[in-house]
Amino acid sequence: MGLQIEDGHGSGNTVKVDEHGHLETRSIVKIEFKYASNVLGDAYSWTAISSDIDAGDTALYVCNNSTTKNLYIQRIYVWSDTYTQFKIHLPAYVTPAGGTEVVGKNLNTTSGKIADATARADETSNVFAAANTICTVRNNEVGTDQFGQWIEFDGAIVLGYHKALAIDVIAELAAYECTIMGFYMQPEVD
Repeated sequence: MGLQIEDGHGSGNTVKVDEHGHLETRSIVKIEFKYASNVLGDAYSWTAISSDIDAGDTALYVCNNSTTKNLYIQRIYVWSDTYTQFKIHLPAYVTPAGGTEVVGKNLNTTSGKIADATARADETSNVFAAANTICTVRNNEVGTDQFGQWIEFDGAIVLGYHKALAIDVIAELAAYECTIMGFYMQPEVD
């Protein structure tokens, strides 16, 4: 008895099997970040721009406040006017304080959703620990024509409820820019 697979939309269409019994399919791959933005309306960007930050301070801190969705970090951008290292780390949860509130910008301007996150530039409550560092990035040039760095994570950093990502600086900076881009999705269950 042969197995018949229908398309699942009630159209009566069936799938094809070749002469070797292999199922013939065509798939459309949707990148999660694009899907979260275009379909779910749940992709965001948090950007901090400061004119003064002390050595060892947190340039940008983002904490997921959603109890039902994970925040997946897609990419991070860092730039500074002074040669320094940016320490990207996953600090223990603290009630964020100090600095300036950063509002997540929804990348789908038709969505109307607001990021369920707390974000602050120059946040003062979290504590940097080398054991929580996931990577260190340094600006690649000293002088007046410095270039920023994009770090691609493709959603590999997963922040559950009250989990945070922070970017700390080693040197004192007169100016810097940091951006964290991410998207919300329901956790996958096996």
